[in-house]
Amino acid sequence: MLHKALHLSLFLSALLLYIYVTTPRQLILVSDTNTNTYTKPSSKPITPTMFNGDPFVPIATSDPMGQFERREHPLKPPVARDGPQQTNKFYANMLLGDRDLPAYVYPYSVWWSKTDNFQGLAISHTRASQLVYGPDPDQNPSQFYFNPVGIMSLVLGAHEFAQGMDMVVDKMDHLSVDLQIGRGPAGLTAPLVRGMGMITAKYNGVGPIIGSQVGFANIERVQNVRDDIQKYKMTLNNQVVWIMYVNAPDGALQFNQSSPQHFAATSAAQNAVIQIAVLPETPGSEQALDAAAGKYAIGGSVSATIDNDGLRGTYSLEFPTEGQSQCGFPLMYALEHQSHVMVDEIKQRETPCRLDTCAKGVAIGYNTDKFTMAEQTLPRDIGFLPKPLKRDLQSQLQDQNALKLIADAAAKEMDQDINGQANLDSMYFSGKGVDKFATILLVLNDVVGDKDRAKVLLDRCKQIFSVFSTNKQQNPLVYDTTWKGVISVAGFNDPNADFGNTYYNDHHFHFSYFIHAAAVIAKVDAELGDGQWLNQNREWVDTLLRDAANPSHDDPHFPVSRSFDWYMGHSWAKGLFLSADGKDEESSSEDYHFAYGMKLWGQVSGNQAMEARANLMLAVMRRSMNTYWFMKDDNTNQPAKFIKNKVPGITFENKVDHATYFGINPEFIIGIHMLPTTPISPYMRDEEFVRQEWDQRVSTFVDGVDSGWKGILQLDRALFDPNASWKFFTDGMQPQWLDPGMSLAWSLTMIAGVGGK
Repeated sequence: MLHKALHLSLFLSALLLYIYVTTPRQLILVSDTNTNTYTKPSSKPITPTMFNGDPFVPIATSDPMGQFERREHPLKPPVARDGPQQTNKFYANMLLGDRDLPAYVYPYSVWWSKTDNFQGLAISHTRASQLVYGPDPDQNPSQFYFNPVGIMSLVLGAHEFAQGMDMVVDKMDHLSVDLQIGRGPAGLTAPLVRGMGMITAKYNGVGPIIGSQVGFANIERVQNVRDDIQKYKMTLNNQVVWIMYVNAPDGALQFNQSSPQHFAATSAAQNAVIQIAVLPETPGSEQALDAAAGKYAIGGSVSATIDNDGLRGTYSLEFPTEGQSQCGFPLMYALEHQSHVMVDEIKQRETPCRLDTCAKGVAIGYNTDKFTMAEQTLPRDIGFLPKPLKRDLQSQLQDQNALKLIADAAAKEMDQDINGQANLDSMYFSGKGVDKFATILLVLNDVVGDKDRAKVLLDRCKQIFSVFSTNKQQNPLVYDTTWKGVISVAGFNDPNADFGNTYYNDHHFHFSYFIHAAAVIAKVDAELGDGQWLNQNREWVDTLLRDAANPSHDDPHFPVSRSFDWYMGHSWAKGLFLSADGKDEESSSEDYHFAYGMKLWGQVSGNQAMEARANLMLAVMRRSMNTYWFMKDDNTNQPAKFIKNKVPGITFENKVDHATYFGINPEFIIGIHMLPTTPISPYMRDEEFVRQEWDQRVSTFVDGVDSGWKGILQLDRALFDPNASWKFFTDGMQPQWLDPGMSLAWSLTMIAGVGGK
């Protein structure tokens, strides 16, 4: 059994986060004597784009900016290659260390086995009944659950592998990769594709052996699916049934059971295809497998169309195939958040096949070569300021006392030490500081209408932003010529520095704050400045976006979709670090803050495709996160013994842990899924979920919290009880209750925008 302790590789950086959030800042005490009145500001409105078309167009294809020094990465991939290489995808374990930890393809996990007598591609599938809960297995809710790792249900091997073998990862893409095991041209090639219904290996020049550490209770040769496809039904000693299909020229490949744990071919394979699948327990599943046998996915790509003037997005995961099958398609498994919005054309291809996944509920089998999903409510109309849930924001602020409180807070907070809060040795904390002052700027310009103060703060925001856009911060960014990306120099001596940024951890988190801040600065500069700031900084901001969210293979300098996983519906934060439980992500809210900042930057920069693409990402994340992450009482996609936690903490591919990398205080675990609260938060976080989370969890401990997490929790409360949230921030507020990335002015604006008074 694996039990997750805090990952030491990130502990020191995470400790800094705890210290930063719990360090008090000066509280802005609003004046009761200021009698100024305020009128509705005359800011130029920025309207959402009525985009229709393909959102996946390149951001740019030019060389990265010359100010980024070119440097090789201290960690080299096993095989040097030209072009960008993926760092945050499901198969990264196959590139790191001994390269023998699992790749969680879903619904299977696979790994390169070097175990004596079981050399080859090991395959495992675990059922919900095998989940391990802890640390107290009887506790409800449990702190964590995970799937046992390393169960070699079956191994696709070969006689020759015992004398030596190597493993090469090839054709790395964002949804697929090729795995080659053998020596030279002889061996097996297995395309690993998200959602694949069968593990497929193409054999050439070696004699296949199918191994099982669990052991075979029975192997039955059954009637061929068709003349050239043999079928075997394998019952293991744990009573799980697997199906093997063998497609060899002229049916020349025959098998005999050579031991209780091995089923071996009697000759070498020449251009043979072997497919392995666990047999689901649902009636009719075997017929669906038979119908798809012989055809398999060899890759995966994403395409999309935006229509209805930017309000609807239809996206497809497309799987090129090889081979032939009775139904004309391979078997592919979709996740629940996909199946719920699958278009009718694909829905008609649904099969009875159902398989448990490691951490995303039950997967649904389709005989198809693509999944097409339609999201009907893209957040096109959500902009820089909170979208009112009760009434117009400006009408809400005609309450002069509310507006005065906001204005006084902004006037005082703008004079805090912007350099001390934003010019730090961490891209993460620096970004939070820059973004904090950008939100104050937005309040001064768009809410209060205090143009004089806004101009002053605009200049300060430009100055602090220029420290980073000219690459003069304490730890500059460089362009990594090895993996192809923009990374901090902080980790060249210590991989854990700045949360592992140099090794591609958390790029979308770190960059989200700069991108959002840039959108605000560009917007206000267009109204109060000379309007040149946008073009002066466009390339730098676009570079951050290309690094974390390049949408196109036409851009040769960055991998496609480094962070976002279009199959899972959210991003992965873990980069080039080994993990037995696969990729993980801690903060769901900073994940969608990246897409929200991208949306606003696309809007102000005139990149309509970018804005629409971000809207689609937000809609997909909303569905995925409300399916697996934000657990309402009626959630059926997470184990019943885990739902009362309300949020995961850290979501791995193989495990979910109600914890954080920097501690297990409940305010850490719950608050990390809230910050920062912005106008996109009500769209992402279902009101009923927020209410349940507050009533069942937050209300039980929030009174005892005496740090910036208290402000984070209370601001999120505004999503269902804005009046109570308003009272908290205006009656007895203490300085230590404001997170350093928050401003009182922005908090009050958000609360007022959703109806608080």
